[in-house]
Amino acid sequence: MPANKTAANDRRLPLDGAPNIRDLGGYKTRDGGTTRWKKLLRGGRLSGLSTGDQQILSDLEIKIICDFRNPNEYQQDITKLSNLSTAEIHNISISPGNQQNIVDISSIGANQMANWMLQLNRELALNHCHSYRQMFKLLLSVDSGCFLFHCSAGKDRTGFAAALILSALDVPRDVIMEDYLLTAKYYPPAGELEYLTNKYAANNPNVDLALFTTLTSTRQEYLAAAFAAIDERYSSIDDYLERELDLCPKKRAQLKRRYVE
Repeated sequence: MPANKTAANDRRLPLDGAPNIRDLGGYKTRDGGTTRWKKLLRGGRLSGLSTGDQQILSDLEIKIICDFRNPNEYQQDITKLSNLSTAEIHNISISPGNQQNIVDISSIGANQMANWMLQLNRELALNHCHSYRQMFKLLLSVDSGCFLFHCSAGKDRTGFAAALILSALDVPRDVIMEDYLLTAKYYPPAGELEYLTNKYAANNPNVDLALFTTLTSTRQEYLAAAFAAIDERYSSIDDYLERELDLCPKKRAQLKRRYVE
């Protein structure tokens, strides 16, 4: 089986309390390499980890966890790691994808929400380069072990982060999109819509619950909107990575040495 066609169940970590934690290993790059397994993990919140889940993550020797949630999100769902974990948690708050202003737009319908999600992904690409630049700085600081990055759902902020990392490693865009769409298999997990309803609609009983279905969906056009924003303003993804994320050829080569074999 080609590496890019690795079964989703082989890529997903078997965690009970975090169903959307996935390994970015096994993807072919344009120059014939393959992204390394057990080095790059993407996911959602880590507040529901079981003891067994904590052990699995501890065994992976995670060195850095990059958390894109804002402080309110973190306090509501505090990360729970094993006492044996030596992972450093770095909070790099990114606001467009945190669902915080869902109440502010609760008067719109599901179709308008889809348009809002498109704009959200464009904003991730154009307005939050400084945050993703910090992520890459942390990523370059890891000499060994594993790097995990996540947000609340592991879908939008994390999905674009994964797209940037894989782009920097020269994974083709169609493969990046396949990785992005894998989230649809694991999110929303059981109870997530109820969780969002309680979280955001409790103080706004008139909110259209169909909004949450659109909000939690993983659609190709969402990530495509982020890439389109880049393509419109930059000569190439390489140009964007160098100008906005400080990834010069030397740093790209360093990333590849660490995360591609």
